[in-house]
Amino acid sequence: MGHLPHGRAGGAPAAASPPAAPLYDPRFEHDACGVGFVADSSGARSHRVLALALEALAGLAHRGATAADARTGDGAGVALPLASGLLRRVLAEAGHPDRDPRRTGLGMLFLPAAPEGLAAAVEAVERALAAEGLARPSWRHVPIDAAVLGPLAAACRPEIRQLLVERPSGWGPARFERALFFARRRSEQAAADLGLADFHVASLSCRTVVYKGLFVGAELAAFYRDLADPAPAVGYAVFHQRYSTNTHPSWRLAQPFRFLAHNGEINTVRGNRASMAGRAADLGDGALGRRLGEEVAAGRALLDPDGSDSASLDEAVELLVRAGRRVDGALLGLVPETLALREAAPDALAGWQAAMADRVEPWDGPAALVFADGRRVGALLDRNGLRPAAYEIRRDGLVVLASEAGLLPVDPTDLLRRGRLGPGELLVVDTAARRVLEDTAAKRDAIASAGVER
Repeated sequence: MGHLPHGRAGGAPAAASPPAAPLYDPRFEHDACGVGFVADSSGARSHRVLALALEALAGLAHRGATAADARTGDGAGVALPLASGLLRRVLAEAGHPDRDPRRTGLGMLFLPAAPEGLAAAVEAVERALAAEGLARPSWRHVPIDAAVLGPLAAACRPEIRQLLVERPSGWGPARFERALFFARRRSEQAAADLGLADFHVASLSCRTVVYKGLFVGAELAAFYRDLADPAPAVGYAVFHQRYSTNTHPSWRLAQPFRFLAHNGEINTVRGNRASMAGRAADLGDGALGRRLGEEVAAGRALLDPDGSDSASLDEAVELLVRAGRRVDGALLGLVPETLALREAAPDALAGWQAAMADRVEPWDGPAALVFADGRRVGALLDRNGLRPAAYEIRRDGLVVLASEAGLLPVDPTDLLRRGRLGPGELLVVDTAARRVLEDTAAKRDAIASAGVER
């Protein structure tokens, strides 16, 4: 299809971010946010999952912050599995009602508002996809209600577009995901070379999609009409309300990211970024390792040095997943627990952590991490255990985890059990296998499968 219409009607080019304060140093960025998920462990997909997640997100407003205009939030969003119903609607609007949603990748992009920047960004994305053997995408204007935004958020709002990419014949989902991953990295590098500061790929996948922005959680569904008209039927929804302490809130730093939503801070991020770059060639199989090593040798940062600590950890998880690791296995290696504090560690956990330590350094918090990959959704508390993560498992299979208990009303007779994650503990809901795995069982499952994606 043709290029996007250039620019926003009647609008001036949006600024990438406010000017930096004289004493501001991005190395000291920290977060203390609200995070969680709602999942149906019965395997069903329903409208109520997203509706409950949005209700829980609205209940975390006190964990966010509001700018001096009294309306602009620090950022909020949801990450969802790619539901067939949502994809069919998007495909129909893009002129492809007969295309198979199971063979479709969906990207959520923030693009420059200025016409010349928008055109350059679109061209960069299409060139990047073509270089990875993918067909030219179809573009969709994401339905939004800009009146929801506060003045500061509106002034720096990017153009928000979705792109649809068809999986080539003979390719499996894993190969398709890897091609989309490298296409995204190509487009990011091209945008950086062109000085397109407003360019950001919130998600580009055949398994997941992220809706986020610079507002408070209660405004999310009002801004993105896709989330409420009607709400997609999904098996899980990850939600996040950002509270930035000494960062400049921005559209791109709103969460969830592509795999993670994070409450806390990573105090070792500078060393972690350097370590990942030094071990780029050892992260995955031969072809992936060689290509990442070539990128680093050519001066391309493996992890975005201008991103937040949360964004860097998300990128690290993504690299391990693209190398073939399952998302829960990747996190067990990146954020290891202190085995000496356990009375009885799962069999082989020590060996697993030692093997992963040959490839990655520990990322230390405090951190409560919610993760999802389109099939699995879960949460991990780092070994310091200084961020809250309470959960409840209901008799109908619904699982709710959040930064605090009681976000959603429930009849006590409907509860199977309640709990909270302790230091280093893991909880996983596998929506495809229809099971809830609590700490020891979740780690045994990740280790038994070698943490490799199926």
